[in-house]
Amino acid sequence: MRRVLGVALATVLLATIIAMPAAADDADVAGESIVLAVDGEGLGPEPQPRLAEENKARELAGYENPDVPFTWGAAWILTFTGMVGLALLIALYWLLVHRPSRRATEGA
Repeated sequence: MRRVLGVALATVLLATIIAMPAAADDADVAGESIVLAVDGEGLGPEPQPRLAEENKARELAGYENPDVPFTWGAAWILTFTGMVGLALLIALYWLLVHRPSRRATEGA
């Protein structure tokens, strides 16, 4: 049963992968292409320089104090959390898997 399900799933996946480029070619032939960007006028105002005095986003985005970015602190927090998690996983593996299997082989 598992083999039949695996073959059927692989066949559907392969048929989907093969049919995707053909479907994209048919859409382009029919004139149904997607426009991702348009060059021209009327697309909106030009953005102001970031540090301009009249730029209202200057205060909202915190551009006036770019000393220490948030990602620098977050990197240390995530590194510490990851190391603690790795240490816990190693300790649990040693307690729950390695030690009992070693005792079972010594006792047999």
